[in-house]
Amino acid sequence: MSESTRPPQVILYTKAGCHLCQGARDILDEIAAQVDYELTEIDIRGDSAIFERYRYRIPVILIDEALAAEGRIEYSDLAQAFHIA
Repeated sequence: MSESTRPPQVILYTKAGCHLCQGARDILDEIAAQVDYELTEIDIRGDSAIFERYRYRIPVILIDEALAAEGRIEYSDLAQAFHIA
């Protein structure tokens, strides 16, 4: 698959018990009905450097390595990032 046809690579930085993270995941699930993407969820507690970088910002969503949204994420934020708004 060429670079131009592969689905967007999405990373969700999260941690267990984070209600904002669950909300972001729910929004990603809604968007999955409209857009194919590959999701990687990363628990920030698994790596101290990642924890320090994102501990006050989660959830953080990157699309193809670019910051798409963080913190209190709304559907419209991600819809725009996925170009479906």
